[in-house]
Amino acid sequence: MHHSLIIIRIVLLTSLAPGQMILNDAIGNDPAKESLCALRAKHALGSFNAVPFEIDSGYIARMRSLNPDATFVAMDGITPQLIECYLSPATGRYEPVFFSPEQSFWHLIKPKQFEPAINTPVGTSMAGNACLKAAATQINRPNFDHSVYSTVVEVELGRPKYHPRAVIAGKSAERYDVAVEGMYFYRSSGPDLEAIKFTCLFSPMLELKAVRPK
Repeated sequence: MHHSLIIIRIVLLTSLAPGQMILNDAIGNDPAKESLCALRAKHALGSFNAVPFEIDSGYIARMRSLNPDATFVAMDGITPQLIECYLSPATGRYEPVFFSPEQSFWHLIKPKQFEPAINTPVGTSMAGNACLKAAATQINRPNFDHSVYSTVVEVELGRPKYHPRAVIAGKSAERYDVAVEGMYFYRSSGPDLEAIKFTCLFSPMLELKAVRPK
């Protein structure tokens, strides 16, 4: 069995000549080597897929000054990775040598997203409140007391519940969508409130895609 030497690279940008961010189709990869690099990277990573990305041109220049035949591809999975392939002196194979997680010198091409980001307190509040408003149109009951939202997450690969292709009220979730969970409470004849759970699915721009009362 072949065993490759794979190294995780964390880059300090202070060590790089400054450059501009360019798309992957402008970095000058050799098409045949790019296909081979993606194939062997996928074999190493499992279910990851090659995707478009942006990268600092200064980084490309610096790495190719060390390895002129270097090829760069990005693979999207639970943790996106930039893969650098070249002829490994250790194995004699043209294969992935360095794997770099998303850093400031490279990133995946993401769809336009609402601002501020979902991982900020304001962004979380905006998504949560949008779901409370949307759920009110689906739950029509008397004796309303109050409502709350709880989970607010971005749809990501590897999430056990809110992952791409998860179905919410007949709508398939996509990468970078936003999922929100919450509860509506109603007064009852007893000492406790009656609760109805709900889930909302939004696009990356916080456009409502689906509401599912439970």
